[in-house]
Amino acid sequence: MILTIDVGTSALKVVLYHVDGRLLATTAQLLTHQTPESGWAEADPGAWWAALLAAVAELRAQDIDLAQVQVIGVTGQMHTAVLLDAAGQPLPPTILWLDRRAVAETAELRQQLGLPPSRLNSAYTLPKLLWLARHRPDVLAQTRTLLWPKDYLRYRLTGQLATDVTEAGGAALFDEQTQAWATDRLALVGLSPAVLPPIHPATADAGPLLPAAATALGLSPAAKVIVGAGDVLALLGGAPPRPHRLTCSLGSSAMISCPLTGTQHFDDPAHRLYIYPFLPYRLLNGVLSTSGAALTWAWQALYEDQPALETAVAAALATEPGGHGLFFLPYLAGERSPYWNDQLRGGFYGLMLGHSRCHMLRAVLEGVAFSLRHLIDIAEELGVPIHEIALAGGGASTPGWPQLIADVCQRPVLIFSAQDTVTRPLYAYCVAALGEASFDAALQHAFGQPRRYRPQQSLAAVYTENYRRYRQLADFAAQAAW
Repeated sequence: MILTIDVGTSALKVVLYHVDGRLLATTAQLLTHQTPESGWAEADPGAWWAALLAAVAELRAQDIDLAQVQVIGVTGQMHTAVLLDAAGQPLPPTILWLDRRAVAETAELRQQLGLPPSRLNSAYTLPKLLWLARHRPDVLAQTRTLLWPKDYLRYRLTGQLATDVTEAGGAALFDEQTQAWATDRLALVGLSPAVLPPIHPATADAGPLLPAAATALGLSPAAKVIVGAGDVLALLGGAPPRPHRLTCSLGSSAMISCPLTGTQHFDDPAHRLYIYPFLPYRLLNGVLSTSGAALTWAWQALYEDQPALETAVAAALATEPGGHGLFFLPYLAGERSPYWNDQLRGGFYGLMLGHSRCHMLRAVLEGVAFSLRHLIDIAEELGVPIHEIALAGGGASTPGWPQLIADVCQRPVLIFSAQDTVTRPLYAYCVAALGEASFDAALQHAFGQPRRYRPQQSLAAVYTENYRRYRQLADFAAQAAW
């Protein structure tokens, strides 16, 4: 058996696989974060470990013998720096990736280092370290180790310090020319290179389980722990990668990717989309900051009586498409692709006395779909035709949303997997670490037949017109953001 762990922003998930790719069991524990000031977001790394213990206890309660686990892999939210003191204890504050306190530091570093927004924005680690250097130098003075969430959990499992290239790049601390740490950037925040862990391949051995960790989790001390990678793995976990197929991992935020062929030329001087080299693939990428998070926010804000999310969404989808001219901009934490603007804000436009909360919730669902269609249009403008959408992540499990996305984007939507998007590539890395198959072969083998949602041609006209008006509103908001 293979045990995969995903420490996300809103939940920690444990997914158990058979070596042959069958999903055996899954469980999750909700996570919370604190917002001490507007735009801030902080977490407690100790809560991640507690959530892991609780999630694994749920698996054991199902009479699953975790002593049969052969390999353990960990993934998780990127960019969130976990600072450890000399005793290996986390130093607060642990600033989450969605925190936007370091906007000024981001602009300053981007100009100083000459990096595009896809490689340095306010979600990244480096600007937040600069903020700490200016506002909490006492924290950095005590820092002896810099890790990221999945690395911290693995440290709790093995006692060994390590990371991988995805985290180094997501921190804006990786030199792509030398394929090593960019220690000169770390000097900008006054930290010694000694705080940086070694960079290892995702399949590398991360050391044996600590006896106490093996006992607490009911695992065999002989289980192999691999280094793993950040949740950018979702780019590959939603569907078998195919040219002209855009995969959208629709979680709290959304990542989109489309494999490029070796002959496809790509150049976007505005950096709206970007290339992410993810061997053996070359991916056209984009990121939407608040997608599923916008739906969760609207549900919680509009429905104080708190019906189930599925109930609220069903009522919203029972209203007519377009919501009588009501639009929603899903920029609740700024926006990355295509605007890369932390000052951009979300909102409703077109509200009238006849609108209800059902219309407003539908506008949120449509607004996220419009933002996805925007990135598809940019890809095609840049010479990358998109023929179909593979939807994954929690949003793919929201009844009615996949069909709405198919209707808005006027392309077929395929769902190969939903909740296990990030852990499927992690499973493939674990199989590769066992020597059972290559990463690519294991990944391709892990997918079954998809569910398909075909666009309703009868809605093409209304959504095309609404999308045109949405784009005008979005572009105006981006130009007016301050």
